[in-house]
Amino acid sequence: MRDTTLKSLWISWYPHRRTTGLCDAWGIPLEVIPSHHAGWRKWLGQAVATLTLLRRHRPEVLFVQNPSLGLTVLATWVRWWFGYLLVVDAHNEGVRPFVRSSGFVRRLTRHLLRRADFTIVTNTALAEDVRRAGGRPLILPDRLASPPAAALDGEVPGSLAPDIMVISTYAPDEPLPAILAAAERMPEVRFAVSGNAKKFGALGLEQPANVELTGFLPDDAYWGTLARSKVILDLTLMPDCLVCGAYEGLALARPMVLSDNPATRELFGHGAILTGGEPKGIVAALGQALSGLESLEARARESRDSFRVRWEKQAQGVQQAIVDGAHRPGTRGAERN
Repeated sequence: MRDTTLKSLWISWYPHRRTTGLCDAWGIPLEVIPSHHAGWRKWLGQAVATLTLLRRHRPEVLFVQNPSLGLTVLATWVRWWFGYLLVVDAHNEGVRPFVRSSGFVRRLTRHLLRRADFTIVTNTALAEDVRRAGGRPLILPDRLASPPAAALDGEVPGSLAPDIMVISTYAPDEPLPAILAAAERMPEVRFAVSGNAKKFGALGLEQPANVELTGFLPDDAYWGTLARSKVILDLTLMPDCLVCGAYEGLALARPMVLSDNPATRELFGHGAILTGGEPKGIVAALGQALSGLESLEARARESRDSFRVRWEKQAQGVQQAIVDGAHRPGTRGAERN
């Protein structure tokens, strides 16, 4: 962190825009440990690489991203040996397991929330979950990215200009069948769906004639497509989930349709149209957005500017809480019951 008296390190087992943004803001070295294996070979290889990094850097403050659950378990187990303050940046799945939601995973998740010195979450509802588990939450939404200049120029090779850009990774929390059903009811509107198109076929979904699958887009082309879209649509079935597409849309000040949950309503409600996960509601929300583009763009610009000011202040407070915790006598490496 920018406190030069503390040696900090952030380890992640897969890349994520949120992690990169926080590391850039706080000046934390980031080590991403990818793997081309699966199963136990993946976990073993990443665990060995993690321990090697810890021996090499000997951080006083270690940040890890959860997911990955395996990384968080490892960081908790070896904390006593390396003597670091453990800060877990927990995405929704790291607080309320949704994709892997067995009783064992839920119990393990609560245990990890209790054992971390601090758990960073994006909103107040998740922070309350951390407190109930016996943990110490800090609240900080994602930092808004700075879109590539080429994307803002509107002439990025490979970018598209759909009416509706559907942000998707084909994850279980995305109501894609309802979105496609909504698209069928709006044949005059052009939809584009991001993400690996091979997964679309694997899910057995029917592709309406007005829906294009973009496949994987390079970063500039992805941002360019978002910037040229009339409306960005990013929906989730997870309660209190702040989707990545909302931050990306806000960074571009684009009109957005997002899921109507308390966290989204609080953070993005002023500059977006909110809807449930049923086709009828999605159609209505998209129609409202398309008929009020100028107003939505103006509100999105206002929201973006105020978001950045609030975020910087909030980030400073979270950083200071971590620094104070690391300097507290007897904190680093101590077991939390």
